[in-house]
Amino acid sequence: MRISLARRVVAGSLLLAALSSSTALAADADAFGTRLKDVAAKQGLTVTYTGTEASGDDVVLKGLAVVDNGETATLGDITFEGVTGSDAEGWTVKRVPFDDIDVTKDDVHTVANGMVIEGLQIAGTGAKTVAPVYFDRAAVANVAIEEAGEQVFTLEGTEITNSADGDGYATDFNLGSFNADFTAGKSDEGAEVMKELGYPQLSGSISGSGSWNPKSGELTLDPLEIDVPQAGTFTFSYLLGGYTPSFIQSLAQIQQQMMSNPESNQASGMAILGLISQLNLGSLELAYVDHSLTPKLLDYYAKQNGQSHDELVQSLTGALPMVLGYLQNPEFQQQVTDAVTTFLNDPQSLTISIDPDKPVPATQIIGAAMGAPQTLPTVLQLQVTANDADAE
Repeated sequence: MRISLARRVVAGSLLLAALSSSTALAADADAFGTRLKDVAAKQGLTVTYTGTEASGDDVVLKGLAVVDNGETATLGDITFEGVTGSDAEGWTVKRVPFDDIDVTKDDVHTVANGMVIEGLQIAGTGAKTVAPVYFDRAAVANVAIEEAGEQVFTLEGTEITNSADGDGYATDFNLGSFNADFTAGKSDEGAEVMKELGYPQLSGSISGSGSWNPKSGELTLDPLEIDVPQAGTFTFSYLLGGYTPSFIQSLAQIQQQMMSNPESNQASGMAILGLISQLNLGSLELAYVDHSLTPKLLDYYAKQNGQSHDELVQSLTGALPMVLGYLQNPEFQQQVTDAVTTFLNDPQSLTISIDPDKPVPATQIIGAAMGAPQTLPTVLQLQVTANDADAE
């Protein structure tokens, strides 16, 4: 889908930018290049370049390219401004600007500009740090996609900021404001559905914040928000424990083993399960506030099925007890049935929350899911509610 393509362009630009580091002294350009490759390799990425060049405190890596999961992103000649440091103590770069992207493939023309990384840091060989790559700020000013000569998608104001203190790291991200026009460009099945739903154009924003405490292993997302005023607002938050530097290192080692020896995937899979046992879930919440999407979806599928809106709602709510019966938990089954029925008859909000008295180990969750799924709602203190006043 067009939005998916734009997301890949933006996400790829920021990821590759963050992993593109620098040198400190003109004479150390080659040494830096080697360090960059080593650090990237530990993150599962392959970095290549055709040459290095230094001018004062600035360093250029020529023909820089990054390979991730078999896909190559060619970044070209990248200048790292204000470089200081060494292999042992690490490298610091004030600013890494990126040339604008202007690519045409078939009938799709993609342009991205205003891409920059600020305050980039690469850990040194002797550093005891949990973040091999860190940056203060990354941004993409604008992305625009044209198809068959017509603008189908724009994204503006993408920005990620990080801060670090003695306890850990905090991140605020604004993935920008997007606009999608389903009447422009070549028509496809997805565009036709969006127009039939009553959304010839859509606009919205994606933002959120998170934090990580390496000492305690607490990882939070609080929250991720996808806001589409014409359709609805989705929020997602969680508190995860056990996500320690040793967990990350072990996971990276297993991933490298899987890439180097695909035949050992079964053993690696068991190792990953063992790692997951170190995690625990403190809380989680999924919330959706409807602005118009649910009634339009119900109308659309009712028409597809040759039913009225009310008939479709009745058939969906009537099927819930049978669908949920496999859980063998009558109380939770009734809770979900009541919430979904309330929401479908009067779409305002729907919330799924997990809020146990104390963090629940991943092994306990997996064990309950496999051996006694009817106990999961109690184990997790799972609640499903509709049309909550505080969700509006």
